[in-house]
Amino acid sequence: MKRRTFLTSAVAAGAALIPVKSFASGFIGAVAPQTYPVIAGIDASTSAPHLIAVLDAFWARNIPVTCLVSPFDDQGQPLGPQSPLARLLSGFLLGGSGIEIAPFQPELATLSQHFQARAAHDAVAALQGMLQPVERTLGLPIRVQTLACHDVASPMSPIAVRTAGVFNILCLPEESAPVRSETWQNGVARLFGGSRVDLAADAPPAEDGTTPTQTVAYLSARAFAELPLDDLEAAAAAYAERLTQQELDGTASLLPVSDLQLRDAYQFNRFVCLHVTDPLRSAGADQAGHDALVDLLAEMELPFSRGPDIEPSTPNADLGMWVPTEPPTPTEGEASSPPAPHPIRLIASQSDGTTSIRTTRPLAAGIAVRFAPSTQTRRGLDAEGVLTLPQRTIQTPVTADTLAAAFAGVDDMVVLLRPEDFATQDATDALKRHLETLRADAITTCVSINDLARRVVPKGPVPMRHRRVAAARPELVPPAGGLSERARDTLLDDAKAAWRYLDQFTHPETGLCPSTVDFSPGGRLHEAVTMWDVGSQINGLVAASQIGLISSKDFAAAIAKILPNIAGRVSQDRRLPQGWIRTDRTRWGNKNFDGSDAGRLLASLDNLRRHSTFGDQLEELVASYDLDQVIRDGEIFSVTDGALHSSYISHSAHYSALAFRRWGHQVRSPYEVFSGRSVNDGQMALLEAVVGIGPIGAEPLLLEGLELGMSDESAYLADVLFTTQLEEYRETGRMICVSEGPIDSAPWFLYQGLQLDAQSRTWAMDTVGREQEYRTPEFRDEFLAVSSKAAYLWSAMQPHDYSDRLTHYVRDTAKTQNGFASSIFVKTGRATKNYTDLNTNSIILQAIAHKLNTTG
Repeated sequence: MKRRTFLTSAVAAGAALIPVKSFASGFIGAVAPQTYPVIAGIDASTSAPHLIAVLDAFWARNIPVTCLVSPFDDQGQPLGPQSPLARLLSGFLLGGSGIEIAPFQPELATLSQHFQARAAHDAVAALQGMLQPVERTLGLPIRVQTLACHDVASPMSPIAVRTAGVFNILCLPEESAPVRSETWQNGVARLFGGSRVDLAADAPPAEDGTTPTQTVAYLSARAFAELPLDDLEAAAAAYAERLTQQELDGTASLLPVSDLQLRDAYQFNRFVCLHVTDPLRSAGADQAGHDALVDLLAEMELPFSRGPDIEPSTPNADLGMWVPTEPPTPTEGEASSPPAPHPIRLIASQSDGTTSIRTTRPLAAGIAVRFAPSTQTRRGLDAEGVLTLPQRTIQTPVTADTLAAAFAGVDDMVVLLRPEDFATQDATDALKRHLETLRADAITTCVSINDLARRVVPKGPVPMRHRRVAAARPELVPPAGGLSERARDTLLDDAKAAWRYLDQFTHPETGLCPSTVDFSPGGRLHEAVTMWDVGSQINGLVAASQIGLISSKDFAAAIAKILPNIAGRVSQDRRLPQGWIRTDRTRWGNKNFDGSDAGRLLASLDNLRRHSTFGDQLEELVASYDLDQVIRDGEIFSVTDGALHSSYISHSAHYSALAFRRWGHQVRSPYEVFSGRSVNDGQMALLEAVVGIGPIGAEPLLLEGLELGMSDESAYLADVLFTTQLEEYRETGRMICVSEGPIDSAPWFLYQGLQLDAQSRTWAMDTVGREQEYRTPEFRDEFLAVSSKAAYLWSAMQPHDYSDRLTHYVRDTAKTQNGFASSIFVKTGRATKNYTDLNTNSIILQAIAHKLNTTG
């Protein structure tokens, strides 16, 4: 069977499945330019009499028209089947008119692949919910193959809308423009341009002499109401007559947009998965039928899956499949092989409707798939990240006709092959003949469930990372039990080493400790510290007191020396903590203010307030800062040379927001995108927000957990970072532990982190000055480093074998007589032995105190 023959028969066979008249069979192969009449702007506010007038004009002349409908009200809630618009559209569908309906999602083209898939699922489900009476009356689902949206300058890839059965995207132009089309690798087609039709015009627009091969004629439902009803009826009739005459003259073929995929130019393909169910009995005819099916498909070299019967009407109603979508990550000592799909149970919560997965085996990076033969479960990617695919069964006895019915249409589908239905040679032979016909039609491609999932699910680095993290997170369960005496003694020795830095280098008069120390011959102390550094020192002192390295009296004396130095400075009628101060001079520093560093300072003062007797003094100190003057619209601003600039687009902004809130200031965070979203959608929104900021490292994610309690947002990002570091180690043997910190050569300080939007796993870095010479791959490879403090943070916040490896490595490589070296270079294994810093040693003290106090 040739491609065009299949398309004609597929449309004819599919007509029983579509409560919308299809016109493709009459026009396939026609040479006349294709015209797609479309009515845009239909929503709950549309005037029903005016819309009826136009639809009647098209219906009376047997002209197909696609209606672009917003299936949501002004509050974003789905319109129900009892809404006036739903009743109007249902009447036309049940009456046999030539209308098809496509949801309108205005911002679709601006969304990522994940959120396009989600928008397609929700819009199609809402539209089908509106038209439920039609589905019940016809006993068939409303097929929705087209979505529409506004045109934008740089639209995102639309390939993931195919998860919802959508093949076509219309991008509505602001003004008339030539039609331009795109076809994506998985068959999704997108059209730009088209003609804006004004029914109020006395005459059609003048032609420019060219003959386009296709055009989309857009009428505006909003404009209908601007005309008196009688005038609109006459104008609609006149326009419909012109279209009819064009078709009679052979200058146009009038088509619904759903037929777009049936044009040869788009090379449409549909994907069919064959699923052989387990035999009901392991002997006799059932087993024979199973063996015959497996042998036949193997002989024909067709991919298929095997497993339980996934028909929802069976006792396995909650059964789904876990389908791997990413290449496997090898584990130590194990060879990697492509993982196979396997059954899972999808358990719906009675309280909130969320879906949880139950499985007896570890999950590879992939997606949960549910199969739906009825209108009860809408296809596509739902809020819980479960992909629903259409499923067909073959009516018995198996004949050429029942096989044709099961495989009919153009939708992607999973077809169940039950062994008990193929116990006879006649049934098996009929299946073979039909599969041979499908293979020859140039349209149908039999694929594995893995392959289908890979073709339709959202692609790109962020969805891939999300799926990998979801598969790895079950491994992150903390081990039971406390620390052994030997482990406690080792940690105490580490704490003493870190304490030596603060003990040796703190200035006796100011009480402040230098930010970095180079104790090689000719080295020096860096005696300017930021408020971030001071915050670290305060936290280090609190930790040293908790561990028992410093007496209560000495602790109080140390804090009493520090506090006068952070009284702040008045500039432009604002008293604010200074950008930096000297450690060897009392209350001496600049007039700038850093919003991120202030967040660190406020977090440390809150920590001190909870673990000391300085509470009243700290309340007075923080109240003296004019912080309200650097908070605008919920964003924290920094001040540089008197000019304000936002510190919101920063990974410190979330940590700072939590710290500012501890002192009564209402501040927004760029991470807080979970509200109103499911867990799955919230995680994806957070990853996309992080991409807009930059690479993520261990700080301040894990500092938040130590000092403020880990928020859900930071807990998830910590899992993303940790599992990716673990993945790198298992694949390459490289120990990765990225954060920010100093190094012992130019550029002296590096920000290192995971770049989530890179096509391959990338550990990116940047400098304070963002100099281009330090952004090369060669520099990155040479200076990628294990952060000593981050290793101890992971040990405290994420107990795991890999965390233990990191701390052992740092302990053996970076411990010195003056504290811990800041970094260990991954390429050479060389530590910055003669170069260490206040943040590293203070944070190691914090992490050890946390671990000793929480694990016993």
